[in-house]
Amino acid sequence: FIREESEVEGVKAEVAFAQAMMETGFLKFGGDVKKDQYNFAGIGAIGGGSSGAKFDSIRIGIRAHVQHLKAYASKEALKQPVVDPRFQYVKRGSAEYVQWLGQKENPNGYGWATAKNYGNNIVKLYILPMKKY
Repeated sequence: FIREESEVEGVKAEVAFAQAMMETGFLKFGGDVKKDQYNFAGIGAIGGGSSGAKFDSIRIGIRAHVQHLKAYASKEALKQPVVDPRFQYVKRGSAEYVQWLGQKENPNGYGWATAKNYGNNIVKLYILPMKKY
């Protein structure tokens, strides 16, 4: 599903996959977001018990994740109807590099998450190790 949804929207599948693995602890979940929410990116989960968005299926949850990534990476229109409930809140095109998904590392102060090195960790801990195989 990640590859298919990413291809439709022009998002790199390896970025969506890596972020999903980081956000879910390799699909173990265990935080505020539960596996039956099909929320692989923590969309709307802000900590403190806030579980975030819930999607009707795995595919729709992945589609929302890919749409959210596209919102940060690009100003291009979506190819499919919006299912990401937070899409309209993203400063479009504000994180054209994965590393800029972290607000602290984004030169414009925008980003997916406030955690220090958020985008850098996606690259360092999840994308670069995949390239070895």
